[in-house]
Amino acid sequence: MKNIEELYTDDYFNSRISNDVKRLRSFEYEWDLMKNYVDNTGVVCDVGCSTGEFLQEIKWKGKLYGMEVNQEAINIAESNGVLFDKNILTEKNFFDVVVFRGTIQHVPDPFGYIALAYEALKPGGKIFFLATPNANSICYKIFNTLPMLDSKLNFYIPSDVTLTNILDMFNFSVIKVEFPYRISPYSSYITDHLGFLKSIIFQKPGKYAFWKNMMNVVAVKPKL
Repeated sequence: MKNIEELYTDDYFNSRISNDVKRLRSFEYEWDLMKNYVDNTGVVCDVGCSTGEFLQEIKWKGKLYGMEVNQEAINIAESNGVLFDKNILTEKNFFDVVVFRGTIQHVPDPFGYIALAYEALKPGGKIFFLATPNANSICYKIFNTLPMLDSKLNFYIPSDVTLTNILDMFNFSVIKVEFPYRISPYSSYITDHLGFLKSIIFQKPGKYAFWKNMMNVVAVKPKL
C-alpha cells in the first residue's frame, strides 16, 4: 500500500481553497448544526483539515489546530491560522471540539483515531462527524458505493449504525444523527430521482445526491 501522503497530491486540494460555492454553503449548514452544541471560542482540532477552509469559513474564534498529510495544504492552512504542533495523537483532555469533516473514511486506523479523540477531548467535549458517507443508505446497499467515494482513498465506509455503535464502545454519548439531503446544496430532487431511476434500470451507479447518502453525527465525552 502507498503511504497515505502519496494518495493526496497537491491537485486533490485545488477545490479546497474556499473556491467551491457548494462546499462553502455546506459549511454554513454544518455550522448551523454545530452551534446548537458548541460556541466557536473553544480549542478545536480538525482532523484532515485540508487548507483550513472549514474553520476559516465558519469563523472559529478559539485556537485552531489541525491534522493534514499534504504539506502544501498545511502551508495554506497555517496561513489561515491553523496550528499543527498539537493534535489528537499528542494531547490528553485538551480539546473542546474534534471535527472529522468528510475524513473518517480516509483514515487508515479510524477506530484508533476515535479512541484517541476521546482521550484528547476534555470531559464534556464534543466530536463532530460532518459530510460523512453512510453505508446504510439505499444507494450504497444497491450499488456498494456512493457518488463521493473513491475506492483508492477509503479505508472504512461508516454507517449511522456502525459509527454510533463504535462511539458507544469508546464511551462517547451520541446526541445527534442527521441526514442532510433536504438542505444539501448538492441536492436537486428531480435530477437526483431521475438519476437514481436510471441507475436502477441500467444497474450502474451515478453521480447524484440522494436520501441518507450522507450523515452528520454529534457525540459528547461525558463529564466526570
